[in-house]
Amino acid sequence: MTAPSTARQSLSGRVALVTGASRGIGRAIAVRLAAHGASLVATSSARSAEALEGVCAEIAAQGGQAATVIADLADAEARADLVARASSYFGAVDILVNNAAAMPEFAPPSRMSLAGRQQLFAINLDAPLDLCQQALPAMRSNGWGRILNISSDTVRQPPVPYPASADMVHALAVYGASKAALERVTQGLAAELHGSGVQVNALAPSRIARTESAERIATEMAKTHPEWVESVETMAEAAYQLIAGPSTGLCISSRALLQQWQAPLRALDGHTVLGDCMTPGVA
Repeated sequence: MTAPSTARQSLSGRVALVTGASRGIGRAIAVRLAAHGASLVATSSARSAEALEGVCAEIAAQGGQAATVIADLADAEARADLVARASSYFGAVDILVNNAAAMPEFAPPSRMSLAGRQQLFAINLDAPLDLCQQALPAMRSNGWGRILNISSDTVRQPPVPYPASADMVHALAVYGASKAALERVTQGLAAELHGSGVQVNALAPSRIARTESAERIATEMAKTHPEWVESVETMAEAAYQLIAGPSTGLCISSRALLQQWQAPLRALDGHTVLGDCMTPGVA
């Protein structure tokens, strides 16, 4: 894998759609892409509408432009025209970040209900693929596009001894299966689109990103393994590098990418250097 230049590259003139953008990794990636000049369309479900507006206000305060679209990604009809709605603000979407994910039931495979599995796969696999299919015609026509699917370290069964309680590890198995399926689709789509100018990659936290929803487990892990916890800035940096860079078909962790490409870790402003791939997210 050839590493690209780590110099800041402009995304001016590009339109990015980021799902699950009201907080955590989605918010961080949205703010970071806007810092490089991309026009942002941020989406979330209705229950996060207020927080989503706050993200757009944050981007506007930094001189960027952003708009919001509300959609329930678990509902096939509600997401059927999401890319078209997003494109009505700043033009065709040419950067798609499929970040939104859900785990409706915290249960091991032996007990997770069919309804829970169906909703989990609807949001974690079906929705990203639907949005890819919606965005691809314009990307192909323009000869340029970037699709980034956010995956998870849970795609692999952890070795014994487990890094967390056995109950937690088992309860993450079906969630991990949905992300493993997303990675397989990522690689297949990247191969299908070879030579089109559209690049497709998947990115996961190295272990766990310190987000609002993961704060409890991140705090616990940081007591004994601070190196297992990373900041959302780490994911945002790696996401930017993949979107600005030349690679396709990668399914890689944030820290592995930054280490292999020798990229510094910058703040969400895209300028301030915070450290490197080994900087823990324990603040």
